[in-house]
Amino acid sequence: MNTTAVLDDYLGELLLDAAAATPAATVAAKPAVAAPPFPSAAAQPPAPAPGHAPAPAAPPAAPATAPAPSPAPMAAAAAAAPTPMPRPAAAQPSAPAWQPPPDVRPQEAAPSPRSGTDHSSRWLRLRCGDQAYALELLKVQEVVLPAPLLPLRGAAPSMLGVMNLRGQVVPVIDLGLHLGAAAIDSDLQTRIVVLEEDGESLGLRVSAVEDVTSLPDQQIEPPDNARICRISNNLFRGVARTGKHPVILLDASQLLH
Repeated sequence: MNTTAVLDDYLGELLLDAAAATPAATVAAKPAVAAPPFPSAAAQPPAPAPGHAPAPAAPPAAPATAPAPSPAPMAAAAAAAPTPMPRPAAAQPSAPAWQPPPDVRPQEAAPSPRSGTDHSSRWLRLRCGDQAYALELLKVQEVVLPAPLLPLRGAAPSMLGVMNLRGQVVPVIDLGLHLGAAAIDSDLQTRIVVLEEDGESLGLRVSAVEDVTSLPDQQIEPPDNARICRISNNLFRGVARTGKHPVILLDASQLLH
């Protein structure tokens, strides 16, 4: 006999015995309670065969998905968020400052007609005997006291010799003799003017060194050999009228070479 059928018959007999033992009034007063349905034989899992382990129970059903949040709290949070302030508009460029018309603007001062032509140079004034001379200051290295000289054989009469200037050998000439005048007399005012250009040096023995002066171009006259002693044109640059006696301007580059 099937085990399921036997279990159904047993349960049915228990129900009939309980109904017979209950009084009729009690049954009439209480509403009838439907008996719980019993699973049918098809829904029950088959009994395990003797000698076999029971099948594992089915895993529990997955929990239901949480309900979506209500839109009401989201709307309230959005309402509570601060409203962004509007960005200020870009500043518009200001209008250009007012300027007077061309006929009202102040006129620039016209350049002086002599500003572009005025030019002066600095000169070292010296003296050979009674005649005043000047050399361009840019070519003058220094002025020193007379020093012992080493004579040179076969040199020109104006060549006095060479001197030792801080380890540098410098030839020295008598400027008076070199210009065709009298020789320079040695006294307390006698000096040696050292010229320098492109690595070449030369000492000029002179009667005295007076001062440094600035001579504008307007004060320099062109050469005139008829009035100025016996100076060759290659050594003579001009005459400056600075006082009663004219100053003869010598070309230092020609003296060096």
